[in-house]
Amino acid sequence: MLMHELILWVCAAFAAEVLAFPYLCGKRGRGAVAKAVALLFACLFLAAYLADRDAIADAVHLAPVGGLRFTSTGGAFVLVWLTTAAAIFTALYPFFREKCPAADVLLVFTAAVFLTDGILLGDFIAAHTGEALGGAALRSVLFTLALGLGLGNSAFFLCLRARNFPRDGRAILRALLALCGMLLCALPNYTLQLWFDPARHALYAVDLNLYHRLYIYPAIVIPVVLYFLLRNERPETRRFVLLYYALCGLWNYMSTQKFPEIYGLGNVAHLPLHLCNTACYITPLCLTFKWKRVFYFTYFINVFGAFLALMMPNYSTEGLHGTVMMAELWHFYRAHYQAFFMPLLIVGLGIFERPRLKQFLWSMAGFTGYFLLVLVLNGWFSNYDAGVDFFFINSDFVADKLGAWAEGLRNFVWEFDLGGLHFRYNPVYQALYYLVYCLLALGMWFLYELAYRSVSGWQDLGRRRKKIALDRLAREVAGQGGPIMEHQTALVLEHLSKRYARSDVYAVNDVCLEVRGGEIFGFLGPNGAGKSTIIKSIVGIQPITEGHILVCGHDVERESVQSKSNIGFVPDHYALYEKLSGREYVNYIADLYGIVQADRDERMAFYVDAFELNKAIDEPISTYSHGMKQKIAIMAALIHDPKVWILDEPLTGLDPNSIYQVKQCMLRHAARGNIVFFSSHLIDVVERICDRIAIIRKGQIRCVCDVKEIEKTTTLEEFYMSVIKQGEVLPVPYAPKRGGSGCAR
Repeated sequence: MLMHELILWVCAAFAAEVLAFPYLCGKRGRGAVAKAVALLFACLFLAAYLADRDAIADAVHLAPVGGLRFTSTGGAFVLVWLTTAAAIFTALYPFFREKCPAADVLLVFTAAVFLTDGILLGDFIAAHTGEALGGAALRSVLFTLALGLGLGNSAFFLCLRARNFPRDGRAILRALLALCGMLLCALPNYTLQLWFDPARHALYAVDLNLYHRLYIYPAIVIPVVLYFLLRNERPETRRFVLLYYALCGLWNYMSTQKFPEIYGLGNVAHLPLHLCNTACYITPLCLTFKWKRVFYFTYFINVFGAFLALMMPNYSTEGLHGTVMMAELWHFYRAHYQAFFMPLLIVGLGIFERPRLKQFLWSMAGFTGYFLLVLVLNGWFSNYDAGVDFFFINSDFVADKLGAWAEGLRNFVWEFDLGGLHFRYNPVYQALYYLVYCLLALGMWFLYELAYRSVSGWQDLGRRRKKIALDRLAREVAGQGGPIMEHQTALVLEHLSKRYARSDVYAVNDVCLEVRGGEIFGFLGPNGAGKSTIIKSIVGIQPITEGHILVCGHDVERESVQSKSNIGFVPDHYALYEKLSGREYVNYIADLYGIVQADRDERMAFYVDAFELNKAIDEPISTYSHGMKQKIAIMAALIHDPKVWILDEPLTGLDPNSIYQVKQCMLRHAARGNIVFFSSHLIDVVERICDRIAIIRKGQIRCVCDVKEIEKTTTLEEFYMSVIKQGEVLPVPYAPKRGGSGCAR
């Protein structure tokens, strides 16, 4: 025993020294070393765990386990349970510690557990091997090495992060709740079997009776609780928690999948090739490596299969193995819990995006490959183990529950010999089995979509109500505080980026720009360059992904009402209430902005005269030409005299007279100290009226230039073509600082 304890403490010191070396020499490489030590710890602990079946897993009603010296069977169970939770946390912590500072306090727990393991090393190993320390030598050494690395790892990070531990009661309570959740996830499958006598509680969970339902309810309650606990956390924190839960599920699943139990052709029936068994492996792998295509396989295929398995459990009700106390039942349900709700929870929490038809087709392709694989393996391995029945297509397990017609399909048999092996298939039954499962998976996809759309609608409604309440509060505060302070007329884009939810490509990437009052600013670029995306973000039609937009000092995201009150917008595709007259429509818009009657009458009279609409202003809009409708849209955008007038392709389809009138209106608005910001493909118009321009291509601003400076050397059209063909970002003088001078001037 002394030798094993010496190994443990030497490994602990070695791990602490290796981790401390980069820290003492500087931060460089510290993260990589910490991850390497964590991976080595995980490999050693996993190898020791899978080497053989745990002795304590077979204990019933606190029956003695051989080799224990200082603790009882119950004490050894607690030791193993706590160590499982600490081991999984230790393996994950270095990969998430910078993004999950709240988890730092749990280092106290892991360090205490590994220290206790070192003190009670003989009992910890005996609980696994059933022998005193020194027997099962290889497994004992592996456990000792792993515990030593774990202790050194925890001690190092405990010292490193000690100053960052939360001091207030709320943070400590949150850490304790997280610890309780960790322990519940790591609870072994044999818990009830070990503490109670199954012979005295021969209760079977069958036919949706009370005990069966008690096992089904957690499949509904657990994901709901996890969703509400994690929905407001950062994405990496959500991934950390879900990955920890998935690894606990895999760890408990492997309690009956040890190396001796699945090694050799005589035990091939125990290979984890059933759909729900594969989910125990696929889910943590997808969360670890972010395998999207593999994830959608388990999302469409495993969820439905697990649901059927929970409703129709496939365990035996003969003897004690099917009772609610035995580990086999816990093993069955916990594996199917993970297969059933984890994919849905992962999508619901935004770890992976909601799937489209493309992902569904990929999952069906994966399922086809899986189905063909198990067909071959069932026929092949049946020569060595008659119990092989992966996906239940080699027996009548499913057909028996569907009735005589399904049993009759199995009468069509195809048998042949190949390489000294005998293969037997039921082609009609198995082909229909495959097709029906594909159709059911498609039906489940539609159900998922309906559910997610409903949830998204509720969430969007909640966000809108919250935003409306905040805007109302901001107006009330501004009204109570006296006159609202007028900000300098300016439009500022600070590192604006936009990525649509279903795309991996940024439509707009890191755009910085500043436009000041009195300018007519032209926005040029080819179709699809990002002009309309930026304009829609400025006016608040769509949310932005990163950065800030300021309109006269008001943040578009946080002060939407104040910013929009300073904007007049003419979209490229406008929609007017055509049953109203032009005057009625403009008055309706004026009502929305709260414009007093005298001001609106004065402005409307001016624009009606300027746009030559005296005869048509009181006619229904449905009778207007395209140019007249465009003029009404412009009048509606200017009726509240906005400081920032934004137009998206305003001159498309207008006759020369209308173009002239709109240009004169732009010049007049800018001359009064306001901003005119418009996109256009008519470069000659831009050249004549704009003070400055920006050219955008593939979501990035290539240059911001003064039109007069360009005209000294070339025409605007030639300059535009050279920038677009060049494909490189030209130097743009800006120094974006929050609250400073802003971006490119």
